[in-house]
Amino acid sequence: MDYLSFDLRLGEWNPAAQEGIAEVLQSPAGEGGRYAFRLEIDVDAVEGLTSLSEEVATRLGRRLAVSIFSQQSLTLWYESYQVARERGRGLRLRLHIDSWELSRLPWELLYDSRRGEFLVFDPLVSVVRYIRLYSPPPALRHGTRLKVLAVSAAPKEEVQLDWRREFAVLREAVAGLSAEDQLQVVFVDHLTQDRLHGALYEHTPDVVHYVGHAGYDRRLNCGLLLLEDGERGMAPLAAPDAARMLRRYGVNLVVLNACETAQGAWAGVGPSLVRREVPAVVAMQWPVEDRAAIRFSEHFYRALAQGRTIDECVAQGRMGASATGTDPLAWGAPVLFLRSASGRLWTVGDAAAAATAPPPQQAPATGAKPAPKASARPEGGVARPKGGAARGDTFKTRGPLTAESDAELLIDRPELRRALRLAQQPSVTQYVAVLSARQMGKTTLLLRLVDLLGEAYPCVFIDLSVLRGQKPGECYRFVAARLVEELRRATGDASLADLDPGVTNAVDWLELLSRLAKTINTPRILILLDEVGALSAEASDSFFNAVRTVFTQGRGLRSELAKYLFVFSGAVDLYGLTYGTNSPLNICEKIYLQDLSPADVGRLVGLFRSIGVSVPKEAPERIYALTGGHPYLTMRLCALLEQHRAKRLGPEQIEAAAEELLVEDDNLHHLVRELERLPQARQRLAEIVLDGAQIPFSRVDPVLAALEMIGAIKPSQPCQVRNHLYERSLRPYLEGQARRTAGAEEDDGTGRPAPAAHDVSGDGAALGALREAALGPSGAYQQGRGWQAFAEALFRRVPAFSVYANVTTDAGPLGVLLAVDAEAEGGAYWRAYEPAVLVEPVDLAAATPRRLAAEMLGKLEAH
Repeated sequence: MDYLSFDLRLGEWNPAAQEGIAEVLQSPAGEGGRYAFRLEIDVDAVEGLTSLSEEVATRLGRRLAVSIFSQQSLTLWYESYQVARERGRGLRLRLHIDSWELSRLPWELLYDSRRGEFLVFDPLVSVVRYIRLYSPPPALRHGTRLKVLAVSAAPKEEVQLDWRREFAVLREAVAGLSAEDQLQVVFVDHLTQDRLHGALYEHTPDVVHYVGHAGYDRRLNCGLLLLEDGERGMAPLAAPDAARMLRRYGVNLVVLNACETAQGAWAGVGPSLVRREVPAVVAMQWPVEDRAAIRFSEHFYRALAQGRTIDECVAQGRMGASATGTDPLAWGAPVLFLRSASGRLWTVGDAAAAATAPPPQQAPATGAKPAPKASARPEGGVARPKGGAARGDTFKTRGPLTAESDAELLIDRPELRRALRLAQQPSVTQYVAVLSARQMGKTTLLLRLVDLLGEAYPCVFIDLSVLRGQKPGECYRFVAARLVEELRRATGDASLADLDPGVTNAVDWLELLSRLAKTINTPRILILLDEVGALSAEASDSFFNAVRTVFTQGRGLRSELAKYLFVFSGAVDLYGLTYGTNSPLNICEKIYLQDLSPADVGRLVGLFRSIGVSVPKEAPERIYALTGGHPYLTMRLCALLEQHRAKRLGPEQIEAAAEELLVEDDNLHHLVRELERLPQARQRLAEIVLDGAQIPFSRVDPVLAALEMIGAIKPSQPCQVRNHLYERSLRPYLEGQARRTAGAEEDDGTGRPAPAAHDVSGDGAALGALREAALGPSGAYQQGRGWQAFAEALFRRVPAFSVYANVTTDAGPLGVLLAVDAEAEGGAYWRAYEPAVLVEPVDLAAATPRRLAAEMLGKLEAH
């Protein structure tokens, strides 16, 4: 089974307050904001439990789930579940656990109260501890027989393990597979570092199954495998050193049947191995009874030998362990640490690897992005088999289209031709920015550029979505590593591998680009950066200002940099980066991706004839009237019609599919969520939809530009809703918003609407104390630090225009200077204008308003 991913980060844990921060980093239904969670639990007590009844496990699992899922994140989870089920995929809950304390909890017991079952027993759900790395994924191992190296160590200083019994359990578990020649096990006991090295070199196993002790060195912040020395004494092997050996010989999976190996976000052996690029580790977080261990290993290894994803293998093992009846919660002991994007570690047969495709990793606009050539294939990309969507459907509704597998669906749009002309100009005079709302085909366009230009120039496609929330240093490191690797593949120049891509700042990155440009004998190098908006504000500012430096220095001190052409794709954030005199990417030629034409829609709808469906002449027109040529909505409507097995595309069939799309599609839900966080845009859209306002369209207006970039309106004169489906979805939503607003604005007897109740401080007592300190004897505010502290506290909490106290000074009674917070609601749109607000108490009787304004302007300029 292929999986979509739901990424939930848990971190910033305060053990004393028993509080932390959670965040949905990405999901098929969109992202979620950061939110605080409280988990009142004794971690040491839970970790010390050697056995749990099902009743206790249910209570614990319910408490864990209720604590970490907010109402918004729970809604995203269920919406994502529906998306995955509808697409015939599983849903992988990837837990990014940043805290040592939290990592010690048995998250595999998460309980779904709505369904009355543990999450891991849902056939569509996988729960993994995910370790995000910025390096290329491992190659799939494939063959006709799975090779397992089973090793044991029992140093005399430690409590003696019955390793012979453990080996006997494993031997019994895989006896059937061995007899069928699907699996080979090699046993090595009294493991020393030399014996491990020798066994890896001789047998090159796919899996290492470790039986022994493990530990954790708090001084080195590192997990340890406790091996033996030549005298049967203890010889600790640090997890990074073990990983180096395992990685050298291509081990894709480690199974740890050791004490305390599943504890810690980065500190225990399992996480440490994955951190050092071992694709997957399965560790036991508590001991299990022999019979359950046999059943787990039997089902786990059988699924692995069949080429199943590691998620399915662990799920099969859990089911086997749960069926023994002797250990009711043995199924909860395995913990899966994962860094593989697809979860596939092994394929059966030599040709199998070419036919296995990874699932999309997140929402449609940021799914896995395969490219037609190895030189441009992004991380995790594997060519899909021909035949359209992964289920064999004619119409593909997730992920980008590629010439290799989706030729019938590809439409080379006018914007592609324009991008090709820009890319083929004699010299690079501007970079290129491809802008549109989500699910409009930006990634497809970038991959088409790679496909069409790859023979002439080295092209590197990089998906920035994996850098979501990362620091600038990680951004530079990842992009540099991808750039070196992909250019090496594209040019065949093995010497490029000697260039160290481990850069973490703009200076080193520019130096690397310069060295690459001098080494590669080509007139142009294309770097295509997808999902620009995924970068944090800090990383975005640093990285894209460095990109601007590439552009400027290429026309001056470093002429070799002039051969680089950067192509960006994005929506609201990219618009902010390209607009304004101080925006780092205002050096870009902007290409706004438009909807498909009626002729394009007619061509797609015509594909129904190839599967025996009657297509009346008016059918394409009806579909275009609903979708307005929106690429995703058009494809999705066609996919629903195909799923309904309609024999004729009549009005009733098209309308039924449209109604279903309106109810359940995440594209429409995402648009509403965007409007929820953009009150000004929502108000302007209400004027267009409900009041019939004739508003001229202009991208100079940041609110209208935002509405275009989230896909709500099209760039027409006057502004219009993007398409009929959007209008049918948005009208009831906007009417409901208007009714709620009207209900909140009740007359208070003064003839003015009463303001909605709002505690601006979140702590009225603290703000009141600051206010009292700012007041003078006459009851008026006094200039000075007291007033400044109160004004800062007050304005930091005003829920409008995203203002926040940004700068203060000791030079006189300047007051409080406020600027737009780019991370807050609406901030990205106003950032291009760089507005600021100066708040200062003044004596209106002491000077004229004109003089006061002049004085304040002078202070602003001085600042």
